[in-house]
Amino acid sequence: MRLFGTAGIRGPINSKVTPELALNVGKALGTYIDHGTVVVGRDARTSSVMLESAVVSGLLSSGVDVVRIGLVPTPMLAWATNKLGDAGVMITASHNPPSDNGIKVFNERGIEFFLEQEEELEKIIFSKSYKVAPWDKIGDVKDLDLREQYIKEILDYVNHETKLKILLDMGNGAGSLITPYLLRKMGAKVVTLNSHPDGYFPGRKSEPRYENIAYLSNLVRELGFDIAIAQDGDADRIAVFDEKGNYIEEDTLIALFARLYAREHKGGNVVVSIDTSFRIDKVVEEEGGKVYRVPLGQLHDGIKRYNAIFASEPWKFIHPKFGLWIDSFVTIGLLVKIIDQEGKPLSEIVKDIPKYYMIKKNVKCPEEIKHQVVEKAKEQLQEYLKDQIEEVITISGVRLNLRDGSWVLVRASGTEPKIRVVVEGITEKRREELFTLAYNLVTGLVSEFSGRSESS
Repeated sequence: MRLFGTAGIRGPINSKVTPELALNVGKALGTYIDHGTVVVGRDARTSSVMLESAVVSGLLSSGVDVVRIGLVPTPMLAWATNKLGDAGVMITASHNPPSDNGIKVFNERGIEFFLEQEEELEKIIFSKSYKVAPWDKIGDVKDLDLREQYIKEILDYVNHETKLKILLDMGNGAGSLITPYLLRKMGAKVVTLNSHPDGYFPGRKSEPRYENIAYLSNLVRELGFDIAIAQDGDADRIAVFDEKGNYIEEDTLIALFARLYAREHKGGNVVVSIDTSFRIDKVVEEEGGKVYRVPLGQLHDGIKRYNAIFASEPWKFIHPKFGLWIDSFVTIGLLVKIIDQEGKPLSEIVKDIPKYYMIKKNVKCPEEIKHQVVEKAKEQLQEYLKDQIEEVITISGVRLNLRDGSWVLVRASGTEPKIRVVVEGITEKRREELFTLAYNLVTGLVSEFSGRSESS
């Protein structure tokens, strides 16, 4: 049994994610690090204070000290952990529905715990082998407000002033406390939407997918903004519209930054997640660099393994020169800088990023059969496409890279009872052809395996 998925622990509050579990994670983490200081932050969800209190209690009971930094975005928790802690804990379910919550654990460098570290915590929890501090060795708590210091360090790193007019949709998340202030200090004219933290997410769904933020397209165009940016609940993700109201695909943004870093380093290694576009490979290879793919949620493993100059998965960007964590605020600052330095609007800047055609769709699937379905889909897709396959990647589900530059990915979600089907084609027709094959195959297998489990 696993508690940790691809993005920490995450799920429905008071069923999967409970105060008891949070208490045990705190006790286990305190046991694991043995002594020192843990930085704890939380997002704006209605259950976050409850879980924060339980985690803190567990940590204190093991004899470690706690620095509470309050309601903050996840990138700031990672940064603060790197500054002040021997470990960090963020209470968040990121972009999940408001009825969910979760727990992410970070090491002293601000990096999300590696798989082997999460497994160690799970062993401690399942065996209940917690360290218990005597009454005179219980940890202390300190409360700090570090927002101004965090913003200042980003400003120093980006080192740029701007006059751009920027529309922000904060999605009622924790980014409301950072992004508008950062951009205004850079000189931008900023207008905000949904910029009060609210755990019910009244403004829109928290995930900044196009369908949840499509209204920004008309607003940015009709009101004359240079760019529109949306963030999710814990503000580690961004989504972007250009000045014409075009949604900039996440893989285009990744390619834009990957090219920037590869050009700056005259090559170098870029790490991206398994579900990303070949357009990234194209631009990085043109600059003399190389792209490596890793499972979702394991960018940090990839950075370490390949000594990466840049790492990303959709909506999430790591800038190793600033820090080894996903940081949307550095990304936003640098994106503004790129637009100004190029001297042309974003719509023009992205024109020379190669165009491919991608589709992503989820198939609902009971947790207990997810991995069986993916294994069977792997076998059948390889059989159907055997004459077209260039490479088979099985680090997270199965990705089949085809000789014409198209690809198919089928993987089990690490956070929800779903299977992800992702297809990219070199033409729209090719995309539709491959997607119909993969999607129909997966939905059929879900029905087949669900029927077997019901009859057994």
